[in-house]
Amino acid sequence: MEWGDARALFEDARQASWELHRHDVKYNAMEARALALGGGLASAGGRGAGIDRMRTVDAMADYEAMMEREVARWCSIVDHAVAVLYGWDWEHGIARSLGFAYAEALDCIYIQRLSVKETGRRVHFSRPHIYRMRNKAFDYIDAIGLEAAERGE
Repeated sequence: MEWGDARALFEDARQASWELHRHDVKYNAMEARALALGGGLASAGGRGAGIDRMRTVDAMADYEAMMEREVARWCSIVDHAVAVLYGWDWEHGIARSLGFAYAEALDCIYIQRLSVKETGRRVHFSRPHIYRMRNKAFDYIDAIGLEAAERGE
């Protein structure tokens, strides 16, 4: 997947991170339902509960199969953004070239999906400073390119 600039990559990463979160919430709800149906009356021979549990398990398998390609795509986008922040080996990226605070700020906003206010609290900077850091990081990444940013140049 190609991005025109750093902002496009990180906006895609934020959206992918949200989609992964939604997927996890839905899957966990299905799993909780299957576990709930597996206990109580079903284990004591109750009527119909075993059939409902199997339908739920089948629905989970169908959902996993249906979502497999999308989940892989979302993970790839998030992984690429994280590589720009920290490098593929966690020793490079903009954390190395600009400083860890820049990488952490972008990570909080785009990967962890925190608000700028929450990000400021976490990294101990004001909201205006977080915006300046974000803009400086995007300008830097755009100037050197995504691949060079991954290498921490």
